Amino acid sequence: MKILFVCSGNTGRSPMAEFVLKNLVAQKNLEKIFYISSAASKPTSGEKLHEGIAKKLRDENIPYTEHFSRQITPDDYKIFDKIICMDDENIEQVKNICGGDPQNKIKLLLSYCGENNNIPWDKNGFNKTFDDILRGCNALLDSLK
Repeated sequence: MKILFVCSGNTGRSPMAEFVLKNLVAQKNLEKIFYISSAASKPTSGEKLHEGIAKKLRDENIPYTEHFSRQITPDDYKIFDKIICMDDENIEQVKNICGGDPQNKIKLLLSYCGENNNIPWDKNGFNKTFDDILRGCNALLDSLK
């Protein structure tokens, strides 16, 4: 199962979701059946992980690796089984880049929780961002069983 998380710049929410899901998958010893990555819905130039996001991951004991942002490409649509966006704007941008969503791969992360809410960019410690991403990733993983 190949999963790609997408946010606007690929320095905050989508890499946070990538590392959270990788951690959940590792806890269940399922690393061999998942490939998890992240990308931006807007042009980017290889920026590093946002320091506030990195701090929140450290605070939550979520391992992460060095990260450089990249923009989603039409080839990603062919490669990935699921493209999980952080907000409605990301969904529209991804559909524009990938030529629509004929295989119904593009979803909002919190839709796996039965919600139509966007993941916020919560600069105040990123608590709400993390909590929503964790809920969404757990629900996503449960949906794949």
